[in-house]
Amino acid sequence: MVRGAYRVMARVGAQQLSLRQVAKEVGVSAALFIYHFGSKDNLLLETMRWALAGTVRRIEERLAGIDDPRRALKALLDAVFVDANANRDFHLIYLDLVQYAVRNPSFGGLTELLREHINGSYAFVIRMGVRAGTFQATDVELAAARSRALIEGRFIQWLQEPDWQQTYGSLRQEAYTELLNLLDG
Repeated sequence: MVRGAYRVMARVGAQQLSLRQVAKEVGVSAALFIYHFGSKDNLLLETMRWALAGTVRRIEERLAGIDDPRRALKALLDAVFVDANANRDFHLIYLDLVQYAVRNPSFGGLTELLREHINGSYAFVIRMGVRAGTFQATDVELAAARSRALIEGRFIQWLQEPDWQQTYGSLRQEAYTELLNLLDG
């Protein structure tokens, strides 16, 4: 059900999403969604948690066993940069849910979840690099927040490009280079 909600959210946006649309996508009754989730807001939250869990799982799998900070940074970006369509869907949904979180108190936990997991992934790699003498960050948490801001900003700019599918290939390499510049001090 959550995967169906994710597909519909990517197509129409969170604001236009209806439980009926999602139920039709999945092939079940809207009443089942209401029974299971209780509200559209709960469905949106569960969908974003599911998407974030997948991202965190990919990051953890890619980082497992890597002890070189630059390789770890590349692995982190490999987990974040999946492919053009998947990244487009994720960031369109993510931007919808960010505005929900800002306006709706029940979405407040989403902001903390993002900060904990996404910033935490960057902080893990940066801390590794600082210990190895590879990265020059004096404040790891601040460097992690700046790294996340850099990547999210690049994705927001990329979403607005008319030829987003063609420019996706260079986006990852440019992001890696920019992160190295940020972290090398």
